[in-house]
Amino acid sequence: MGTKRYAQMCAVAAALDLVGERWTLLIIRDLMTGPKRYNQLLEETLVGIGPNLLAARLQMLTEHGVIQRESVSGDGRGVQYRLTASGEALRPVIIGLASWGLSHISSYEQDGLVRSEWGRLALEAMITVGPPPDVDESYEFRIGDEVFHVLCENRTARVVDGSPDDPALVVTADPETFIRIGTEQLGILDAMLSGNLTVSGDSTSLSRCLRLLDLELNSTAQAASEAHADVS
Repeated sequence: MGTKRYAQMCAVAAALDLVGERWTLLIIRDLMTGPKRYNQLLEETLVGIGPNLLAARLQMLTEHGVIQRESVSGDGRGVQYRLTASGEALRPVIIGLASWGLSHISSYEQDGLVRSEWGRLALEAMITVGPPPDVDESYEFRIGDEVFHVLCENRTARVVDGSPDDPALVVTADPETFIRIGTEQLGILDAMLSGNLTVSGDSTSLSRCLRLLDLELNSTAQAASEAHADVS
């Protein structure tokens, strides 16, 4: 591809030689939520990337064993891309970046593209920040057209596709509202009063869920006031 390399005997440099180019980590991010076709990536999630650049990035990642091409069930000519075990090993790296980036999303990014499946990645990032759960239960999230849940058991929490059998809490929101709450740009109470966020379940489960996600049940004004007080 003619890409410049760092030529350093360093594991960080070696990793960046492979995934440090623009758009590469976002391709991996999008494949973390499941296999996708070329056109899905080009037209739905990676808006702004050129078709030739996307093709080049996919070819490079395939050649290095990070992703693989596979046929689409029921479509003899269809091809989609899926993470390999090597690509899946980057999940904690992406989630770590997402966790760090939650506090760096500016008003510019908030006006940008938002997708339901990114809500799941945000949730995975959020549960890495809070304390471990002390009760075995599950919290269901319906974010746009995506449904997933946080399963808490044995003092660990993980995000799982689909609905749990008996959720202690059900949270419904549009993707933009959910991301704005996660980045503390929107208070939970404000989102509930506007109708953009609904929560069903008992108050103790809600408290435990918020503690796990390192969030407070407050309004935007309260959050701003508390942040100002901390600075002062």
